[in-house]
Amino acid sequence: MYRILLATDGSKHSEKVVREAEVIAGALQAEVTVLTVMPEYESNPRITRHISDDYWEVIRKNQKEAGEEIVAKVAGPLREKGLKVNTEVVLGRQLPADVICDMAKKGDYYMVIMGSHGLRGIRETFLGSVSNKVAHCIGKNLLIIK
Repeated sequence: MYRILLATDGSKHSEKVVREAEVIAGALQAEVTVLTVMPEYESNPRITRHISDDYWEVIRKNQKEAGEEIVAKVAGPLREKGLKVNTEVVLGRQLPADVICDMAKKGDYYMVIMGSHGLRGIRETFLGSVSNKVAHCIGKNLLIIK
């Protein structure tokens, strides 16, 4: 069975990525893992010394719930097409590209599908910084939707 890793950030552009993933996963009858990476807020001693551990837990919980909403929104249409879908929310301080690369390397995925915003710098004008890094690290099939 084919397995596809679909990385999404929940942005408007990612809707186009999901439509393309539906076509490919449907044609292959692939199992899809929908992944989103949610940042855990960095600790700034000037600010965080006034925030209790309990409140940090609330912040982390809210981030996790936001990530769950993103993957659920993506997983729904794929499941309606009869595809097997898993969801994964990674919360932490890792860069999204690093998380995607790690999952792609550890998993037995036929393909990684993701979007590209192209929002940073000259080099990333044509290929977003996250997708650029992923393209150079995974060693697997990669479909980048512009």
